Amino acid sequence: MDRPQTALARVTVVIVNYNSGRWLGRCVRALRTRSSKFPAVYVLDNASTDDSLQDLPPLPSIRVRSAPRNLGFGRAVNWVVGQIDTEYVLIINPDCLLASESLQLLIKELDAEREAGMASGRVFDMCGNEQRGSRRQLPTPRRLLGEVLGFPRRERVDLLTRPAPDSASDVEAVSGACMLIRTSVFRRLGGFDAGFPMHFEDLDLMARMRQAGWQIRLVPEVAISHAGGVSSKRRPVRVLWAKHRGLWRYLNKHCLTQWPRWQRPLWWAGIWLHALIQVPLIFLRRR
Repeated sequence: MDRPQTALARVTVVIVNYNSGRWLGRCVRALRTRSSKFPAVYVLDNASTDDSLQDLPPLPSIRVRSAPRNLGFGRAVNWVVGQIDTEYVLIINPDCLLASESLQLLIKELDAEREAGMASGRVFDMCGNEQRGSRRQLPTPRRLLGEVLGFPRRERVDLLTRPAPDSASDVEAVSGACMLIRTSVFRRLGGFDAGFPMHFEDLDLMARMRQAGWQIRLVPEVAISHAGGVSSKRRPVRVLWAKHRGLWRYLNKHCLTQWPRWQRPLWWAGIWLHALIQVPLIFLRRR
C-alpha cells in the first residue's frame, strides 16, 4: 500500500472557481498542509470579479489559470484534465472542505475496487446536516414524480430518507460537489458534456460511466463539508434557468426509452412553468 504522500502524489485536484471569495483558499488549505506538496492543485478561474484568487495559500504545486471569459463548469474541467498526467483527478467545488486523510480513503477505495471509476463520500452542510444529493439515484421521470408527489422512497431520486450504508458500496450516483475519478475513465468517456450549461453534467457523467460498465462507490466514513451556492448567489436567476435546461437535456439524453412520447410536451411545459414560478420567489427571498 502506498504511503500517504505517495498516494496523494497520484491525484490532481481540479477546482473551477467563480467568485467564491475566501472559500477557495479554505478548500485548498483543507487538502494541503504547508509541509506537503501533494496533492497537486489546479485552479481554473472562470473570469471572477472578486478577490478569491488573492486568498490562495502560497504553497508549492498549485497552478492557477485565468480564463478570459466564463467557460462554464464542464468545459473548464475538461480543459484542465487535458493538461494533467496523474492517475486520479479530484473534481471539487471551491466551497467544499475535504481533509487529505479523507482523500486518502477515497484513493484506497478506487485502488481496491478496480471496476470502480468514481468514488465520493457523504456531503454535509456547515451545520452538520447531510445535504440533498449526498446519496441519490439517477433521475428518471418516475423518480422525479416521486420527489414531487411523495411516492415510496425507493421511487425517488434523493435517498436521505434511507439509512446510510455501514460500509463502502456501489451506488447509482454521488454528489457532484466532490468526485474522485480515474483520469483514464474520464477521458475515455469524453469528459463532461459541455452542452449542459450548469448542473446535471455530473449526473450525465455518472449515467454514462455506469452504462460503460464502471461502478460508482460511496465511502460513508468520508465526510465532506459543502457550503453550497457560494458562486451562484450573484446570479440566481441564471443558475435557475440553467438547472431547468440541464434537467430537460438529461431527460432527453438518458430517459427516452422509459418516457412515453405523449408525456414529453407535458414535461416540457411543467419544467418551464416551475422555473417561471421560482423566479419571483428568488427576488422575494432576497428582500
